[in-house]
Amino acid sequence: MAAHPVAFAFVLAVISGFHGFFKWSDAPNPVPVWWNIDAQPVYYLSRWFGFTFLPVLMVLIPYIFHVFACYDNKIKIQSGEPKHAVAHLISLPALFLFIVHNFIILDAFDSRNGEINPRFVSATVALFLMIWAGYNFQYVTPNHTVGLLTPWTLRSDSSWTKTHTHSAWILEIFGLVLLISAFYVPTGVPLLVVTLVLWLGSYLYLIIYSVIVFGSGELETGNFKEITEPLVATEA
Repeated sequence: MAAHPVAFAFVLAVISGFHGFFKWSDAPNPVPVWWNIDAQPVYYLSRWFGFTFLPVLMVLIPYIFHVFACYDNKIKIQSGEPKHAVAHLISLPALFLFIVHNFIILDAFDSRNGEINPRFVSATVALFLMIWAGYNFQYVTPNHTVGLLTPWTLRSDSSWTKTHTHSAWILEIFGLVLLISAFYVPTGVPLLVVTLVLWLGSYLYLIIYSVIVFGSGELETGNFKEITEPLVATEA
């Protein structure tokens, strides 16, 4: 791959570790690890868990995806932009968790009341899980590891290509709307609803879109195409 995603994730985890080390003595014990819709802490755990859980996930999640990618023959033959896009998507969870850990969670440990910034959370979802993901989805060629993996995109190369191309502007547009909304929608229930509708709703729409594309044309399976229209017998 263009840039080894696990190595990149490891670097992010090390940076997070150093950042946490310098904040360790100033953080309370226990520290908040879960918050309600009003961004107030509702669940606490030991300080060591709060400082190490997300950095461990930063490496673990990309590593698991990378292991599967190494056994995926369709990924092995990719080059150019698709190869870059696969690497970016594998490392995306690490990048997202890096921002959450260093600029949201650790700041909550510093604050007197342990609250997080819900606007920053929604903006982070918009930037990385929608806009950045959508940009890379459009370049990912059919495989069984990375992308919008639905039963319909996996069975049809046509459905895969059209769905992933379509996802680029769907996720980027809805991500931009969410990014703007994060700074204007009232926090609490309104912001939570807007975030879930725009984020999860856009992915649900793409799943439905893959079903429609799959059922509207040719069914591609492996190296042959099976036309779904019934065959009409011709007279001799």
